[in-house]
Formats: sequence, structure tokens, C-alpha cells
Amino acid sequence: MTEPVIIDCTANTWIKVASSVTAGTIFKLTQKREIYLQTWRIAGNTAPTTIVEGVDMFEEYDFVVIDSQYPIDVYVRCIDLNGKIRVDL
Repeated sequence: MTEPVIIDCTANTWIKVASSVTAGTIFKLTQKREIYLQTWRIAGNTAPTTIVEGVDMFEEYDFVVIDSQYPIDVYVRCIDLNGKIRVDL
């Protein structure tokens, strides 16, 4: 397990927040009204480029769990406002 990493999310930009992982947790650190999207790729594949590739994140809780049988790259996008997350792997 690595140390938690704090990541600033620039509005309207896909950011890779985890590379080649099978488990972890992502926490929302800001309390603004920003909307976060998430998506993933099999490790090493092309990064997302459009907003329609993402799904809502933090709908019910201020965290999401990464759980994959295969290594994946995880991406986060903050809509219209900057945001901040913590990634625990």
C-alpha cells in the first residue's frame, strides 16, 4: 500500500489518478457543488477524450472504491469547477 495522494482536479479535464491498479479508494475532499465523473481503461490503453465516457462519481457517498480483477488506469473529470480528491491505493 502506498501513501495517500492528494490530486487537484482541473475543471473539464480528464486526469489519470491511478495507474495499473486493482484496488483502492478515492475520496472527495472539497465540499463545493462540483460534479465529478469517473472512467477507467485497461492499464496502458488510450486515455478518455470526451465527457460522454464518464459516469457520475460520489452520488451517494464522498468516496468510491476501486475493485478490478485486472490492472486498470482510473481517470477523474470535474465538471465546470476545480475540485480535489484523495487517492488511497
